[in-house]
Amino acid sequence: MEELNEDNNFTVLENKTIGRNLARYRKFRDRKALEVAEYLGMKEATYTKYERGESKITIEIIQSVAEFLNVDPLKLVASNSGHVVENSNSPNSPIAIQENSTFQTTNDEQTKLITKLVENVIAMNEKIMKLLDKDEN
Repeated sequence: MEELNEDNNFTVLENKTIGRNLARYRKFRDRKALEVAEYLGMKEATYTKYERGESKITIEIIQSVAEFLNVDPLKLVASNSGHVVENSNSPNSPIAIQENSTFQTTNDEQTKLITKLVENVIAMNEKIMKLLDKDEN
């Protein structure tokens, strides 16, 4: 399910569920795929391949999309399709985040990926703090 991308040393995720989550949260935030693609510096067709699960999704992509959509990146990784209820009047308009109260655990691979994502977010925050400290001095 995961491999190391030698170009940028990010873990690569091949998961259609994450792609669907990208699309659902984008729609929930009432954003167009083109807006997300422009934020990421890519063409819309390239971005929509991520949403369809046709392209490998890196942690860097998840972090950037989460930042743009103002969503916790862990939700993009850990959410499953049961967490978004779609409005029957408009299939593109999610109206709730919780569909039912069933509890679902993650497997070991998901836990490792979530841990890696959290580690990357922490490292990124530490770098930001160092840059801010330099600016103050």
